[in-house]
Amino acid sequence: MSYLILSCDGGGIRGYLSSLLLQQLNKDLEIFGANNGNIDFYAGTSTGGQIALALAQGQNIDSIVNLYATKAPQIFTPADWQWWTCAPFGATEGVAEDSSLKEAYQVLYDNIGDPSLQTMLKAFVPGNPQLSSLPNKVMVATFQLDGSGTTPGSWSPLVIDNFENSPGASTYLYDAALSTSAAPVYFPPYQHPQFGWCSDGGLFANNPAALAIGRVIEEGESLSDIVMLSVGTGITAASLPVPEDKRLCFGLRYWAWLSQSGPTPPFPVLNAMMDGVSASSDSLCSSLLGGSSNGGRYMRANPALPYAVALNDYSPATMGMFEDVATKYFASDEWKKIEAWVESTFKK
Repeated sequence: MSYLILSCDGGGIRGYLSSLLLQQLNKDLEIFGANNGNIDFYAGTSTGGQIALALAQGQNIDSIVNLYATKAPQIFTPADWQWWTCAPFGATEGVAEDSSLKEAYQVLYDNIGDPSLQTMLKAFVPGNPQLSSLPNKVMVATFQLDGSGTTPGSWSPLVIDNFENSPGASTYLYDAALSTSAAPVYFPPYQHPQFGWCSDGGLFANNPAALAIGRVIEEGESLSDIVMLSVGTGITAASLPVPEDKRLCFGLRYWAWLSQSGPTPPFPVLNAMMDGVSASSDSLCSSLLGGSSNGGRYMRANPALPYAVALNDYSPATMGMFEDVATKYFASDEWKKIEAWVESTFKK
């Protein structure tokens, strides 16, 4: 019997595109079933972790699409504002001395408080259930920053899931969601009560598909039974031009610049790392599961974006662009291939 895995990439506001793709698949093919029970395992990182947790908890995909469409301004804040408000390189004395500035910074930058990502989670999934109580299996990726529980004490990748006897099964949903999505620069680290300070899982697994395969094999599933649908947040049209006369200056000014510059997205080092990790995981999973043709058990849905998008760009123009990209994708031959594969391979 097939073991169905849905894997969702990280990418900040680009998760809106992922949710639109899933919404269309469910509209056409009813992939989720009652209480989203048709899928055996949901895996996600960062914004994809939010989607995975919500689906595992039983939220319908339409409500997830609506959350992105209506609540993004209450979750994200422009990164350039953060850069100038909080003194660089850890020098925060000025912020601490000015209480009014500190309070403003708390409201605009924090992932907890009101308004914040935590606020949205409380409204969307009231009651803060433990992962062990969810009706479906789920995993999110995060990154421990302070070496809690490791030998030697070192920062470390971590997955939080609700398999029986898993260390993360007692995690509350809000803690899992805030731990996986604490994107460097955009959000501060989040202190998980069990695992300590955590940051975004995109630091090592922006595409958690390979991790998900490994995790279910650990739980006794056979590789030959695993079928995976992997959903990206859009292939970014991004690059980092290197002028010959400036190649020796490629330090913070270029790799950590917080504004769009031509084809280069804000904070390019983070974007490049996440895109590279996503592509390598895609290649590995396709090899493991035989791809999507000739009986293969792996499919990737990930349309191209016309320009690079910052993780926190919820502008009407960008949100409209996601909708346009999705609409064109649904009319493409690639989408027809995806739906045919899902219909014949991924549905139970």
